[in-house]
Amino acid sequence: MNNLCQRQWLGQLGYQRALELQKELVAKRTVGEIPDTLLFLEHPPTYTLGADAHRGHLLISQQEMARLNIAYYTADRGGPIFFHCPGQLVVYPILKLGQNCYNYHDYIKLIESVIIRALSFFEVRAFRQPGQGGIWVLSGTQRKYSQFDSAVAKIGAVGVKVNRANVTSHGFWINVNPSLQYFDLIMPGGVKDGHITSLHHVLNEPIEVGAVIEPVLQAFCQIFALEPLSLTTPAPTSQNFSWRTPKLMVDAKFN
Repeated sequence: MNNLCQRQWLGQLGYQRALELQKELVAKRTVGEIPDTLLFLEHPPTYTLGADAHRGHLLISQQEMARLNIAYYTADRGGPIFFHCPGQLVVYPILKLGQNCYNYHDYIKLIESVIIRALSFFEVRAFRQPGQGGIWVLSGTQRKYSQFDSAVAKIGAVGVKVNRANVTSHGFWINVNPSLQYFDLIMPGGVKDGHITSLHHVLNEPIEVGAVIEPVLQAFCQIFALEPLSLTTPAPTSQNFSWRTPKLMVDAKFN
């Protein structure tokens, strides 16, 4: 099973069920029952707090979350507070770290490079921001924040866990076409002022989550030197997407 990567599109899946599934797959990957696995999915509206966040970073009461039907979890991963919702592509790699990556911090850098490389397919220049987590782009249409450089906005982020057997869980997200209004109710990275955007706003044209899966898969397999196996469940199609057949801009430079 070396160098093989199976991938699965799960559709919209509740956060708790996604945690249970990851736990099952991590146990199997730890003992070598399955190859490295990528789970692609969307979550219903959900706030999650990572190890670098606390409840004060969420600017909404539990009563209001209940009224709006938004779930809330304290997550056993690194990273800040995240908001998940339909229109955001979430990717959970169940990966045995080894030849290409040996530790938690290197793994995060490689995942960030996956996001940067995948977005290059859409001719979007994505990059890291000094002193800030996540992946950033020239912003297009943004939310209302003020302190940061108004020319850039966050489009994706990483929050992962690595167990004692060096098997990963949790992962990363990319905003494709979500409603951005509920990002106003969090302090990303613990900072009140920060821009959030989506691929839809940056491109200024319609795009569906399904259009981003193949570029992410290709980027991930290139960076981690893996060979993708067939999808267990068909990925969503993107009938309104007008870009060319997925082919990464492999000549782009990445940090």
